[in-house]
Formats: sequence, structure tokens, C-alpha cells
Amino acid sequence: MSSEQNKAIALRFATQGWGTNPNWEKAWDELISPDIVHYFCSWAEPIRGIETNKKFEASLFQGFPDIQQIIEDVIAQADKVMYRSTLKGTHTGMFMEIPPTGKVVTVNGSFTLFRISEGKIVEWWYELNLLEVMQQMEVIAKPALK
Repeated sequence: MSSEQNKAIALRFATQGWGTNPNWEKAWDELISPDIVHYFCSWAEPIRGIETNKKFEASLFQGFPDIQQIIEDVIAQADKVMYRSTLKGTHTGMFMEIPPTGKVVTVNGSFTLFRISEGKIVEWWYELNLLEVMQQMEVIAKPALK
């Protein structure tokens, strides 16, 4: 597939397979390989398989049910597509075992990188400044500036 075709797949996932879209799981079934390997925020172990990833993503969306993603930049080359986005949502549900704080969180510069093979996302790297998220939720204090 061409870079442009892969870019279209990635952007379709970014809009239809994410967050507040009620049919996000359908988009996953169409765009994600059953054997997906997801590297989330430099965790030691990748999340493997589409069903395990669906459960993980659903838990993240539960914490921020109004989450919005704004795509800022997209780069596609051969079988890889990367996009940078800004996220905004209100922490009104459980998120990573943290009870709701009601805080609005805005994070600039989350990065998603996909490797796409035969029209399916087979590898997924996602990086986000979780420290910034926790500070905006006020579960970790921001250091005082002197």
C-alpha cells in the first residue's frame, strides 16, 4: 500500500476508532490486526492482541468520556504513519485506578505511530506525558518554581 493509503487508514482510525465515537469497536475490527502489538507510554510490556487492546482502551475512555482529539500534524512514509495530537477531556470516571477528580485535562503533543501492513495496523506506539495528566488531575503536585 502507498503512504497515502496508509495515512488514510491512520486518520480513519484517529477519528472513527477513538474516544467518543459510539462505533469505535467496529472501526477497530476493520482497521486493526487481530495480532496488534501496542506499546503504550513506554510501559515495559506491550499490550498484545485486539481484544486485550479494546478492553484497555475502553478503560481509558471511561476516565474521560468527553475526550476530544485534535490532530495537529501527520507524517506518512512507506508502511509507517505518525501523528501528533492535542487531547482535552474531563476526568469524570475511573482512569488508571484513579477515581474521578472532575478536572479538565489538556495535553499537547501526544504522539501516535502506526506500522501498517496489508491495510491493517499491526504495530502501535503511543506516547503521552502522563506526568502532565496526573498534575492537571491534581493527583501529583507540580513542583514549585523559585
